[in-house]
Amino acid sequence: MIRYLKKIKRSDLILLFVFFAISIILIRCVDLLYIENKAYINQIEKREIKSDIIKATRGTIVDRNGSILAESILTDTLGIKNTEIFFKKNKKEDIEKLCLILDKKYSHLLRDLKNKENKKFTYIKRHLLPNTVKKIKELNLKEIGYEKEFLRFYPEGEVTGNLIGKTDSEHIGQLGYEKSLHNSLKEQNGEKIVRKDRNGKIVDHISFITAPRDGDELQLTIDKRLQYVAYRELKKQALSVNAKSGSVVILDTTNGDILALASYPSYDPNDRNAYTVEKERNRGVVDSIEPASTIKPFLVTAGLHSGKLNLEKMFDTNPGYRKFGTKKYSDTKNNGIVNYEDVLIKSSNIGSILISQEFNKKIYHDLLEYVGFGEMVNINFPSEIEGKLEHHSYWDESDLRSHAIGYALKVTPLQLAKAYSIIANEGVVIHPKILKNQSIQKNNTKKYGDSFSKVKYVLGKVVENGSGKRASVKGYSVGGKTGTAEKYVGGKNKKYNKKEHISLFAGITPISKPKLVIVVVISEPKTKAKEFYGGHISAPVFKKVAADSLRILNVSPDKISDYQKQVSTKFEKINNYTFKTPEVPYVFWINWY
Repeated sequence: MIRYLKKIKRSDLILLFVFFAISIILIRCVDLLYIENKAYINQIEKREIKSDIIKATRGTIVDRNGSILAESILTDTLGIKNTEIFFKKNKKEDIEKLCLILDKKYSHLLRDLKNKENKKFTYIKRHLLPNTVKKIKELNLKEIGYEKEFLRFYPEGEVTGNLIGKTDSEHIGQLGYEKSLHNSLKEQNGEKIVRKDRNGKIVDHISFITAPRDGDELQLTIDKRLQYVAYRELKKQALSVNAKSGSVVILDTTNGDILALASYPSYDPNDRNAYTVEKERNRGVVDSIEPASTIKPFLVTAGLHSGKLNLEKMFDTNPGYRKFGTKKYSDTKNNGIVNYEDVLIKSSNIGSILISQEFNKKIYHDLLEYVGFGEMVNINFPSEIEGKLEHHSYWDESDLRSHAIGYALKVTPLQLAKAYSIIANEGVVIHPKILKNQSIQKNNTKKYGDSFSKVKYVLGKVVENGSGKRASVKGYSVGGKTGTAEKYVGGKNKKYNKKEHISLFAGITPISKPKLVIVVVISEPKTKAKEFYGGHISAPVFKKVAADSLRILNVSPDKISDYQKQVSTKFEKINNYTFKTPEVPYVFWINWY
């Protein structure tokens, strides 16, 4: 072998060495390419083709002016990717800072995470505010992750709580219009095919299966400004007289739009802990009450329509109490001899019963049916009730007397508002609605028109000189009727609690050109003796709600003489200029948005 190598030329030896060196390099390159290609193949193989959800948004609810009442906002949900690594790579003091931000004890966080050690992503806190997320990110914690999630938000809180309602965590409507309008509001998520790496990150979009569809935007007739005014004054009065509950309905007489449907107590749907069954009730729609003396204008209308009633027809109510059948009835005072106007102005129970005896009970029943008592208003609110109005064939003499003074039948505050809007429109029926784009149902027959016109005129006198004085609004004509009902407790004897009352006021303004009907109901006020009457409790609420509502809506004053009395001739000098300053309530000149 040695001898053989000696015979090889030096140049050939060099060439042979170079050949072997190149061969080794080529083999190594091929090997590296193989390894790299294998790693790439393995990486590709680890990628998965999956379907991915494209989230859609639940529809927004807005008021008549486009102000948001309910919307879905995108929030961050905090989670931990790997529990074990989280505790190893982060300092305890930093984790404690996180707990402080989340208002969560360190021991509780530790306990919760240990129970979910095997999960890829453990949820810690849902629906974080942007400011909270910023604080957490500043901690630079390892294994922290975020997922985007929609949160249902209600800007008006308790003001519209038991009207708009709420959804559950899955965005399914549970209460109020969130429930009844759910099919229109609900979103439809889309779906697409994607390729994800082993960390779950999307690396490629392959195709769409279905496109996402957001829920419909729904516009209500509610004016959030009037809703706020109604709820503010209702709550204030309820707390002042320690009342159990109450409601305020504001109805636009020109088109049937429900401008406010406030109910107390209410709850803030943004606060999951604030809800109770008692607070969920929108009492303007789901509670029925005996209307008491607010029914009397309809009794008088029926009497006028029958032809049996006129101004010359007098009724003797002396001495202020009277026994009919086996039951004794009384007025708050002796009203003496009265006509039908006096019966309304002084709210005489005895006079009302005497009027009911003048004509056939069918005439009265038909009118009550005409104005909508005994049937639902149908505004698509969950659990709306129809009240109670029995057919006149079931009425005996005692029932007729009860119906004459607002007992033995039941109405919702919304039904009562609708009925008074018919008085305002002198017999024309415009059905209330709460969806802005809903067509108006209008009956132009103007049945009972002349009779309603006369009654509307008298209702103005009730506020000017009668039991409704506390409902007067400066600058505007107001007509209305007070009502006070004893609380029905039921039982075999159909008993009433003489210590518990329902206070009512139903009013129209302006009388000269009606724009608003407002009904105020306050249940079980705790007051001094004889201060539980509708004129004391509910009429002042009407006054404040009407005053602000008329000015917010820029309704012109129609009692010019009263309006002028409010205007001062006082002058102010400002910047060398002289201005004449009217001293009417400031809100009249405010632009409300």
